[in-house]
Amino acid sequence: MVEKALGLIEVRGFLGAIVVADAALKAANVSLLNVETVKSGLNTVQLVGDVSAVRSAVEAAVEIAQDQPYYLHSHVIARLDSQTDSILIPIRKEESKEVSKVETTSFVEESESNALDSLEITEVSPEPLVSEVEETSVEEIVSDIVSDIVVEEEISTEGQPKYSEEELEKFKVVELRSIAYREDKVDLSKKEIKFANKQLLIQALLKLKS
Repeated sequence: MVEKALGLIEVRGFLGAIVVADAALKAANVSLLNVETVKSGLNTVQLVGDVSAVRSAVEAAVEIAQDQPYYLHSHVIARLDSQTDSILIPIRKEESKEVSKVETTSFVEESESNALDSLEITEVSPEPLVSEVEETSVEEIVSDIVSDIVVEEEISTEGQPKYSEEELEKFKVVELRSIAYREDKVDLSKKEIKFANKQLLIQALLKLKS
């Protein structure tokens, strides 16, 4: 900033700062360094540039604002001393940090966007809840259970009389003989069956087991 001028315009309120800054920047080729806010609502607009440009910019801003209640003072410092310039260095450093932060954020967002665009979306089909092996195992288990039940029923009925006495009493002698002829394990010969009475036939049939 050495060899350049500093223009200062002090106003009251943010509205006045905007008005004078806009007027100054439109009037000459100067740069807005900062708008410093002091207590009690005081704002100082800081402009930098060539001496003639800064003078023209400040004069144009004052001409617009001097009759307004928010205007307070203005001043132009030509060819800033290096020691005076050091007062404004923290301001420039802070601005540099803000610009760097914005650029870094933009770069990170752009990188993330490019990374997302480069990713290939792959459809993953859901795996079946029960595999074929598991289904086969379930069927085998059910089959085994049914087989066990059938075997148990056969075991439970094995050794039981094939006919009940009440059931046989309902038949006539001729019918009992016919049943006895069909039974291979009846304890009577065919000749004995032919001449046996009802009671003898019933006793012989009751001896048959399931």
